[in-house]
Amino acid sequence: MPDSKVVTMSAANSQPVAAPLVLIADGDAARRGVLAGLVRRFDPTTIISEVASGPEFVDVVRDRRPLLAFVSAQLDQMSGPEAVALARRSGGHLPCLIFTAPRAFPQWHEIAEKLGAYEVLRLPLDPAHIDALLRANQRRQQNTAVLVASASEVGRRAIQCVLARSGFNLTVAETDSGRHARKLLQIASYPLAFLDTSLPDLDGLELACQLQPLRLPTQIVLLTSQDPKSVAQAARHVGVEFVLKMPFSGRDIALALHHAFGLRRPYLLNALTKDAAGDALVRVGSLPLSRAGAQPGTKASPR
Repeated sequence: MPDSKVVTMSAANSQPVAAPLVLIADGDAARRGVLAGLVRRFDPTTIISEVASGPEFVDVVRDRRPLLAFVSAQLDQMSGPEAVALARRSGGHLPCLIFTAPRAFPQWHEIAEKLGAYEVLRLPLDPAHIDALLRANQRRQQNTAVLVASASEVGRRAIQCVLARSGFNLTVAETDSGRHARKLLQIASYPLAFLDTSLPDLDGLELACQLQPLRLPTQIVLLTSQDPKSVAQAARHVGVEFVLKMPFSGRDIALALHHAFGLRRPYLLNALTKDAAGDALVRVGSLPLSRAGAQPGTKASPR
């Protein structure tokens, strides 16, 4: 089981866990100081490295591997995006990258997405937003068990690949059986489960119906190849959070993950999603009641 693997791996590691390293790259010393203060206020144990130039940034990313980096759009000697690209070509890895910029440029979101940024912040910095980002980064690092139940091996692999690129630390269990999925959900703790409506023995919608009386701590995303809004109408009273139409994008999964874990969605994710075809992921509670379920003269209340 996924959780037992995690426990075994953690128990075998007797080394103390190192304090997280946060890298702040900005040519403005005052702004670096403000960011450093906000990070220390959130977690006093954090180790902070401050740099002003692109070459310094590359060295720290390559040699010290920070878990989180705030990078200004313009550093000494090169731009922030240039420094990030160079650091990665040099073997560096950035689990969470946040760009800061004085204003938004038309191509900024495309650059940030290409470089794998988690967020783009406009100056001046908002302390509340920084706090939310640090909480999100902390939650993304926390190991979380996820169940994927789909009759299609290709579909299961596709979801696993997208989840692996999500930036969240997830342990994914999979099954091609609805009955097996029910058993797994009853004996283990899965905060999130993706259930296919086309499972042959017990489809995802019926499985959600059977799970609802158990009040499990699991948020359910139904997978379907049909019209997701129609499926969402059928699922609105059985504890389903989202309906996801296949094929889907990484943005759809990212939206579902942020909602499931109670995280503030990054502005960057909102911007990237706004112009995309937003019909693949449907939040069940956002739909009005169907005519068959609505009472005359009433409106559906949000969940």
